[in-house]
Amino acid sequence: MKESEERKALMGQMQFLGQMSSTETALFQQAAAAKYGLGITEMKTISALLQEGPMTAGQLTRRLNLTTGAVTNLIDRLEKRGWVGRSPDPSDRRKVIVSVNQTQLASGENVYQSMGVAFEALLNSYSTEELRFLVKFHQSVIELTQVEMKKLNQP
Repeated sequence: MKESEERKALMGQMQFLGQMSSTETALFQQAAAAKYGLGITEMKTISALLQEGPMTAGQLTRRLNLTTGAVTNLIDRLEKRGWVGRSPDPSDRRKVIVSVNQTQLASGENVYQSMGVAFEALLNSYSTEELRFLVKFHQSVIELTQVEMKKLNQP
């Protein structure tokens, strides 16, 4: 097989595998959320707060691409179940900061632990150079996805 044919085949395989990975990740996230008695949006809210830090309701609205009413209901549900807490924004008393309740998070089973161990074993099988490439690839995929998501969210 010529290099150009192999390249075309590999690019097609990468697109297919990217789609498969996205589907499997979404299904895993849905199953993990269900183990905690949460919906996927509730779980992604907790995930965003853990990854990016505490946010105002307005920031969550933009981050999750939801209406303000939906985010208020979402925060209410998560707070009622002990997953998040609200505190006054020290710079603007009209706003509240939403953060994850770390005690609640640590109190139950970690359904992600097995996946974390499996990923660590997988990543340990790669060289430092391969890891650098994978980091660059995933950063690029995230950036590309964010750009495309903004296009979808424009009126």
